[in-house]
Amino acid sequence: MSHQWETWMSRGEEQDPHGHPLIVLSNDEACTDENRASVNVLFGSTKRPAVASRPFEIVCDEADGFEKSTVIDCSRIYFIPKGKLARRLGSLSPVRRVQACRKIAEVFRLVFH
Repeated sequence: MSHQWETWMSRGEEQDPHGHPLIVLSNDEACTDENRASVNVLFGSTKRPAVASRPFEIVCDEADGFEKSTVIDCSRIYFIPKGKLARRLGSLSPVRRVQACRKIAEVFRLVFH
């Protein structure tokens, strides 16, 4: 069972046997609801040292449960089956949660008044 802001590795597939790091965005009620088969996530990939992060990404690290420096794409929210969550890594740090929320609001041009 997953919870909001947890970091996970997705289950690999034939074309992508290693899976991908991700952050669970769905709230705890959706994560624990047995009648809901899927959750919202942000996918990431290992950050290459020579490549700068793009404006729609945040950079996470070991403090967030990831094994390596990881860039998270905040421009695409995916809805995946809970069964695709393979291995829990940890939990996103409070600082990174704020960064993710701000980046999502920026990318989707969400305005709060």
